[in-house]
Amino acid sequence: MRKWNNAIVLTTLFFICSYQSVSAQMTDVKYIDVPNHHWAKNEIMQLDEMKVITGNFDMQFHPETPLTKGQAAVSLSKIFGSKFIDKSYGFSDIAWGSDKARFALTAVENGWIQPSERGVFGFDEPLTKTELWNSLITAFDMEKDFAKVLSTSWPSSSDRATLQNIPVYTFPQVEEYLHYGDSIVSRAYFSKALHRILVETNRIKHTKQFTLTAPEESVAYSKSVPGNHLGSVPFSTHPLYLRSEEAFEYKDFTQINYGFSRDSTYTYAVGTDGAEIKLTVRELPNEDVFVFSELNNPTDATITVEVLQKEEDIARFNLFRYDRYPLMRENTDLTDADMTTYPTGLLRFIKTDGSVEERMIGQAYLSKQLSLRYDNDEQSVSRELIEEQENFTYALAGKTLLSSYTLQADSGEIADHWYVDSDEPLFNSKNDIFKWMRETSQNHKKRNNWYTADGSYNKLADSTEPMPVSGQNYGRTLLMLKEDRALTLYHENKGRYFENLVYNAFVNLKNFKQDKAYWETEVTSTYLKNLYDIHAPFIDTRFNEQIALFYYNIGGEFGIPSANEPLRNYADLLVSQQRKGNINRVASDAYYIADYFPIKQKVTTHTSMNHALGGMNILLLSYQEFGDWQYLETARNIQRAIVYQKDKWIRDNGDIWYKISPESTFEGDDYKHLTLEDLIESYQLWQQIDPSYLPTLEQLIISKATFLSNEKLGYTTKIKKGLKEIGLYEYLPDGDEVTDAL
Repeated sequence: MRKWNNAIVLTTLFFICSYQSVSAQMTDVKYIDVPNHHWAKNEIMQLDEMKVITGNFDMQFHPETPLTKGQAAVSLSKIFGSKFIDKSYGFSDIAWGSDKARFALTAVENGWIQPSERGVFGFDEPLTKTELWNSLITAFDMEKDFAKVLSTSWPSSSDRATLQNIPVYTFPQVEEYLHYGDSIVSRAYFSKALHRILVETNRIKHTKQFTLTAPEESVAYSKSVPGNHLGSVPFSTHPLYLRSEEAFEYKDFTQINYGFSRDSTYTYAVGTDGAEIKLTVRELPNEDVFVFSELNNPTDATITVEVLQKEEDIARFNLFRYDRYPLMRENTDLTDADMTTYPTGLLRFIKTDGSVEERMIGQAYLSKQLSLRYDNDEQSVSRELIEEQENFTYALAGKTLLSSYTLQADSGEIADHWYVDSDEPLFNSKNDIFKWMRETSQNHKKRNNWYTADGSYNKLADSTEPMPVSGQNYGRTLLMLKEDRALTLYHENKGRYFENLVYNAFVNLKNFKQDKAYWETEVTSTYLKNLYDIHAPFIDTRFNEQIALFYYNIGGEFGIPSANEPLRNYADLLVSQQRKGNINRVASDAYYIADYFPIKQKVTTHTSMNHALGGMNILLLSYQEFGDWQYLETARNIQRAIVYQKDKWIRDNGDIWYKISPESTFEGDDYKHLTLEDLIESYQLWQQIDPSYLPTLEQLIISKATFLSNEKLGYTTKIKKGLKEIGLYEYLPDGDEVTDAL
C-alpha cells in the first residue's frame, strides 16, 4: 500500500499538469554543462523547473555522471509527495530527521528503492539499470511491456562519443536508454526517461522546448567533477560557498563586534589531518564587506579549496585590471625587493535594473609562518612569502555569475586571499579607478596589497629576524596598517573604497593590539638587537604616537568608540618613562625619552629627533584635550633639551642629526622629510601654548628646509601646507612634491 500523503500528491500533480505548451524561445542557460546542443537539455530544463531533479549551486548538473539512489529517491518523492515517516529505525549513512532521511524512508516504504543492506540506504551509491527499471515499474504501476509505448529515444551509452551533436533520437525500447547489461545510469538518461514517463502517464501534459543562451567561462575556470565536496557558508548578505576535492566539515563560528564593524568567522576542517580554512566576513558601517580567506595546511599533502560567490541578475560585467599599468620596482633582487605587486582588479557588475555593484579583488598569497623564540620565552614572528598568485576565475550562466577564488597550499603553507564587496560603486569615476591603479603601480611598496583578517603584511627590512634564505620576509607593520594615503584620498574625493580601507585599518589595529595596553612591535630589528640586545616584542614610540594620532584625528569622523583614549594612554606612557629610567637626560630640567621600550629587558636606547618631537607633540595635544599638567610638564622637559642642544643637532651641511645616543653623541643620517613635518607641527602646537620656544624651532626648520632645497630633495604636501600656515613658506624646498614622507 502506498504511504505518501494524498494532499501532497494532489498539489504536486496540479503543479505538474499546470505547465502550458510554449514554442521554443530563448531561455537563460542555467547549467554550464547543459548547453543548448546537449541531447537531453529540454528534459533536464523542464524537470529542473518542476524541481523534480536539480543541479548544484555551482551551476553544474553533471548530466553524464552516475545517478545515485538518493537522487532517484528525491525525484520520486517530489513527484508523488513525501512526509516524514515515524520509524524506530533509520539509516547509518543518513542523519536522522534530515531531508535525506525523509526521502530515503519514503522510497523504501513505497517499495521504490531497496536499501543497500540492513541499516544502510546507500544514498550516494550509483543506481544500476535493473534497480532503476524496478523503481520505475513500482512507482508508476507500469506493466513489463509498458516500454513499448515509448517510440522516441536517444543515444545509448555506446554512442557517448557523438552525444554532443545528434539532432534526432530514435529507438524502440526503453531498455536502450537504461544501458545494455546491468550498467550504471547517468543523470541525463534518467532525466530523459523520467520525463518521457511523466508525459506518457499524463503527469506532464505539455512538453517544453528550450533554446538556451550560451554559457561563458574564463580561460582558467575549472568545473567540478564527481566526488568534489560542496557546501554553503551560512552568511546571508552574499551567497558564499566552498568547493574542494577534500571533504570539509563545519568546525567553529566566532563573532566579534567592534562597535562600528563586525567580524563573522567560519572555520572548516579540511580533510582528516588538521588542515582548515577560515572565512572572515567583515561587515562595515556602510554595509560593504571584506571577505578574508585563510587556508592553513599542516599536512604532508597539497590541499586545494575554492571559495565561491554567486551574483544574480547580472546584465554585464567588466574587470578593470591593475596590470594595465606596469609595476615600477626599485630593484628585482629577490633577497631585497618586495615581490608582491598589486590586487588583480576591480570587478564591476551592471545589474539588470541598471544599478552598479563593484568588488575589489586581491591576489592569493602563499607563505610560511616564521618564528624565533628567545631565552626569556618571547618571540619574533613574521611570514616568508613563497608566491603571489592570481586566483580569480568565473563562470557565467545566463544572468548568474559564479566567481571562484582558489586557495592551494602545499605542506606547511598558508594561503591567503581577500576581496571587498559593495552594492555601490567603490570609486566615483573610471578616472579615479585608473588614477589609483597608476599610483599603486608607482608606489607599490607603500600601498597595502596583502590583506588578511589579522592585518596587512608588508616587506620587512633586511635587518629583521627571523630572516629566510629567500630574503622574502614579511610582517605586520604598524604604520602601514593605518592606511594614511587612503585616508587622504577619502578626504579629497569621498571614494567608497578609501573609506573601506580606513574602516578596515581601525579593525586591524584593534586586532593587533588585542587586550594589551599599547601596540607592541612583533618583529625583531637586528639593528636594535646589535646595539642594545633587545628583541621583539617592544614598544616603538613613533608607531604608538602615529596610531594615537590616527585615532584622535579621525576616530570621531568614522564613529570609532572612545577614539581619544589611545591619545591619553600613550601620553600616560610617556609621562611614566622618567620614573622608569627610559630617558636620556640633558639637565635636571631637560631630557629626551628613549625611542624604544623593551617589554622585559632593562635597557635604555637612543633618542631620535623625529621620535622626540613626535612624543612631545602627543603630550601637547593631550594637554589641550585633557588638561593634565603632567603632560605639559613632560613636554617642556623635552623641548628644553632641544633648546639646550639645538646647535649640536644641526650638522655642518644644515641637516639634522638622526639621533642622540645614551652616551650623548649625535649620529646618523636623518629622514628626508619626516623630521621637518614634525618640527612644523611642534611649532604650531607651542605657538598656541608657549611661544617662547618658537625661535629654536624656527632655526631648526629653516636649517632643515634649506638643506633639502640645496640637495633638491623636494617636499611633501604636508610640509608645503605647514610652512604656509606658520609664515615660513619662503623656505619651501626646491624639488618635487611627494605624497609620502621619506
